[in-house]
Amino acid sequence: MTSTTAAKRPGMVTFLAALIWLIAIFNVGFGVLMVLSPIGENPTVLSAAGGLSIEISTFYLLLNGLLSIVLGLIYVTISKMILIGSRSAQVVIQALAVINIIFGFMRLPYGWVPIALNVIALLIVSTSKANAWFRTAE
Repeated sequence: MTSTTAAKRPGMVTFLAALIWLIAIFNVGFGVLMVLSPIGENPTVLSAAGGLSIEISTFYLLLNGLLSIVLGLIYVTISKMILIGSRSAQVVIQALAVINIIFGFMRLPYGWVPIALNVIALLIVSTSKANAWFRTAE
């Protein structure tokens, strides 16, 4: 930021950057687990309809895992943009949080933590102090 009056970063924005790092760690962690899970036998899940065991395809695990890893690495970059006050960071966070919430629903019952973290991130990035921080940034 190059301004004659240095703007002080709100505490919620700093908390948001830390939260985004946590979300990135969850994404990369889930991604690595999904990429490595087809080694050996593919994991199976129980069908809700009748207790039948359904095998998860290797393609689904690899694709979903790689997308999660890429999304996590994008979140790391976004957290840096938050701290320097990039104007585009706010819009990108909102878009990626919605995408990550959708991925969270695909991972249920294990996706509740990422869903909750991304909802919190959406709420924080939409506060008036966060809006003011991103508006004053250059």
